[in-house]
Order: sequence, then C-alpha cells, then structure tokens
Amino acid sequence: MKQINMVHGVSRAALWVFTFSLRLALKTFVIPTWYNCVYSASDILWSLTYLSLESDYAEGGLDILRRRLHRHYRHGKVPNSDTLLYRLKQVSRRDAQRMLQRLNENVLSMAKWKGAFLKRAVAAIDLTFIPYYGKPTPYVVQGKYKLGTCWFHCYAAIRLVERGRRYVIKSRLVTSLDLSEKAQIVEELVMEARRQGLHIRLLLMDKGFYSHEVIKTLKAMEVKFIIAAPKNNRVKEAILDYIRTAKGQVRMFNMKKGGETVNFNLTIHRLKKKKKKMKNILELYGAFATNMGYKKAMRTWQTIPGDYRRRWGIETGFRVEKGFRAETTSPDETIREIYHQYAVVLENFWTFHNVREAKRRRIPLGQMVRPIVKVKEFSTDFRYFIITNSSIEPP
Repeated sequence: MKQINMVHGVSRAALWVFTFSLRLALKTFVIPTWYNCVYSASDILWSLTYLSLESDYAEGGLDILRRRLHRHYRHGKVPNSDTLLYRLKQVSRRDAQRMLQRLNENVLSMAKWKGAFLKRAVAAIDLTFIPYYGKPTPYVVQGKYKLGTCWFHCYAAIRLVERGRRYVIKSRLVTSLDLSEKAQIVEELVMEARRQGLHIRLLLMDKGFYSHEVIKTLKAMEVKFIIAAPKNNRVKEAILDYIRTAKGQVRMFNMKKGGETVNFNLTIHRLKKKKKKMKNILELYGAFATNMGYKKAMRTWQTIPGDYRRRWGIETGFRVEKGFRAETTSPDETIREIYHQYAVVLENFWTFHNVREAKRRRIPLGQMVRPIVKVKEFSTDFRYFIITNSSIEPP
C-alpha cells in the first residue's frame, strides 16, 4: 500500500475520517450539475466544507482558499462567492434539509455500528437562536434584543450528553407557530432518537419546556425526564414550605389545563450557598419536575441536581456547532439551512473521530473529561487536507 505523509502529524485514522466524510457527503448531498458547468459538485462541496471549518464568509474565505492552493502549487477549481451561493440555491430548502439530515443519519449509523447507542443514555433537548439581520420572514422568530437584532433563526435539537459521545441526533428549524406547540417538537425529536436506535434513560430540559402539554406527552411516551421548574407562585409556596418544615423535598404536584390534570413529582433542592447580596432566600433554592416514581425520586434526590447539570452539555454543543458553521449575510433560507445542517454533520464527524481515537488509545469513553482532538485541531488539519487533496484507504 502506498505510504502517505501525515497531515500536520495527524494519524492515518484521521485522514481516513476526512476522506470518508467528503465521499459520503458527495454521495448523499446532491448538488445539481450541468454538462457545461465549470465547477463540479465536488468543487462546490469542498469549498463549502472549507468555509464551514473556517467559520468564514464566502466572499473572503474562498479567496483565502484560492491563495493557499496556489501557495501549495495546487491549482484547484475554487468558485467565487457568487457562483458558490448560486449553485447552492439550485437546491430547494426542503431537499437540502432532507439530504443533509439523511447524511447525518448515515454518520449516526456508523456511530451505532461502533457501539455508541448500546447503553441507555442521557439526552437533552433545547433551543438555540442564531441572529438574523435581514427582513423578517416566516422562518424567523422574534426574541429579546441581542447582538444588534431581535430576529433569530431558532433550532430545536436533541443531543446525547454522555461523556465521549455527544452526538447531535437531530436539529430542526422552529418557526413562530412551532414555539406555541413545543410538545409536538419534543415528540418529533424523541421519536427520531428512537428511530436511530437510541434508548433514552433520562431526558433533560430547561424551564422553557415546563408545560402541561410537554409533561403529558413525555408521560404518554414513557420517557423519564427532569425539567427545571420556573418559580411561579405554586412552586414558591412549595419551596417555602420545605424551608419551614425541612420535609417534602419530593412531593406530588400537578398542572391543570382545560379541565385536564397531569400529575408528576416536584423535587426541591438548595442549589447555592448563601450570597452576600441575597434579596430573597428563594434565590438559594430550585425545583425540578420529574415523572420518576416517588420512591425512586427520594432515593436519587441528592443526585438529581447533578444529573440536571449534565444538560449544560447541549449548551456546550451549540457553541461547538458554531465553530463548524459558515457565516453569511444572505437572507436566502436555503443557504442558511445548508450552513446549519452541514455544521451538525461536521460536528458529528468530529465526535466520531474522537470516539475512534479514544478506542485506539484504549481510553474508556466515560473517562473522557475533554475531547482528545479539539475542534481547532480538527478543523485546521481538515482544511490542510482539503488544500493538499490527500486521500487514503480505510485503516
């Protein structure tokens, strides 16, 4: 077999991941090409991948790619920004979403084959908001003023929050109408996780999902959950009663809507130490809604806050995903959907590569406090791989 130099000292396994990811993407994400096109589908895909890894705009990022190719004495075909965006726009938004989600499913299938879903796992569902500065469209939602705008593209995602295997199972766009139907969003994401073969041991969600409909849906689906409870009047009364009596750390609770009642357990915890500038003792306490049985909730009462803190894994994941998403000022919804969904795919490839590296070094995934290969290292070597056009067979 032909010997190939390592890119930036990266292992052959990493080079194989880079090669395989581009081949799989080229096969699954079909970019329309005509007989008289100057740039092939692979030229467009490699340029898109480079921009995503660089987290750059098409205008400047492609010029940098062109100069770097010239520096390495390679004269690859790099489209200008107008050509790249035009070719991507030839794919409808729905088709782009379908193909890229299928691509992500293929990555998850490889992860499943490697044993990522063998054990029951803790998962989290949350929303992320990407600033939008154009004219409002049906695909954006209004929120609090942030980073110079009050309009955002909102995405709901379900993600594993287990050490070493924080895969994004699915990320989907949420419109203003969808925000009022969060139970349907939760049901769709949980069903997708089950379809991928993931067995959810515990589902974590923040206060935004504390509602009658969401709890009712999860109980009907028999999914164990922990949801942070906002401090409304009833929850405050429960917390104050616990402070006074030191009893009732787990108590039966319910929510009513339209004459229908949904029951669950409310667990109360002291989450913070005493603060100097504390205005109210309630600031030290928090509560969680769960459908665990009373005896199990009592038995695991001390560990529930720690379990819920694992939800920060999805917040970290959103920041990681941003490092794989190309930037754009285009208001075109197809471009924005492609950039977001492709970032999800690249992040899962990065996670998959870290899992392979952990097994190669015989490190148990449960002991991976931090990724072996950082995002910056992965992106730098992947970009160099694109520029040098290396390719090897599977190790």
